[in-house]
Amino acid sequence: MRAPDPAEKAARRQRLRMISTAAFLCSIAGTLLFAIAYVAVGHGEFATTQNKLLGSGLGIAMGGLCIGLVTLAKAAPTDVHGEQQREPHHSAPSDAREAETLLARGAAQLGLRDQPLLRRSLLTALGLLPLPFVLGLRDLGPRPRSALQINGWRKDDLLIDETSKQPLRVGDLDIGAMTTVLPPGVSNPDLPVAAESAVVVIRLPPGVNRPLPGREDWAVDDLVAYSKICTHAGCPVGLYEQQTHNLLCPCHQSTFFVPDGCAVLFGPAARSLPQLPIYADENGYLRAQDSFDQPLGPSFWERG
Repeated sequence: MRAPDPAEKAARRQRLRMISTAAFLCSIAGTLLFAIAYVAVGHGEFATTQNKLLGSGLGIAMGGLCIGLVTLAKAAPTDVHGEQQREPHHSAPSDAREAETLLARGAAQLGLRDQPLLRRSLLTALGLLPLPFVLGLRDLGPRPRSALQINGWRKDDLLIDETSKQPLRVGDLDIGAMTTVLPPGVSNPDLPVAAESAVVVIRLPPGVNRPLPGREDWAVDDLVAYSKICTHAGCPVGLYEQQTHNLLCPCHQSTFFVPDGCAVLFGPAARSLPQLPIYADENGYLRAQDSFDQPLGPSFWERG
């Protein structure tokens, strides 16, 4: 078996260094894509596009850097054997100087000293890599303060049917039927403000509802209204069983018993669904007596 030609080995190392350079440049491009998508692309209606760009940018940044480093390691000469004894305590000054010498020698063997583009692309990729994580710190604030205590319902608000966009009347629902309503002005269920405002209205059979103390006048003609936002993780609770009067969350199977104040029967939810007090005006339209008496959705530290 003939020994490898030194010229062939040098040519192979040069090709690997070129691949490393290209990978580091891709890493730089991925980091910049993440930063541009995070700053320039809106969170609202473009949230899906932004998430795709953020994921693609971070994946390209990490993948390019990993591929470049692995390829660069393969470009190192393989005929050099080194062995280092590791002491249990801090290294001696002589060992530190030797490590610096080995590091400089390794950089020379990898061609970092003679390949300025390779060296600069590696350093730039490493320098920009923390940028996505630093930008991500922006989402840690500001604090919500009292924002989580507020919802879209106000006193005397009409209950607007989500499908027909018309005010809901007392006789619009048959016994056992359920519909989703929103407050006036929130006609588009895809808007973020609709997420915390959605309410389910259910017509129970006569005599089934057992109102909690103080809620005796919160229902109208066996019609009850509860927040549609699960108190576990905020998923929309929209599966109603007419025979058992159970309201189910499709995400984690939390089950609420509607006649008993939507109390939790099963699942990870820790609280009943908040009830919206309603009444019927002189024209038979359903209206909110007032806003919810508690924050909606999952629990949080400041809820009390």
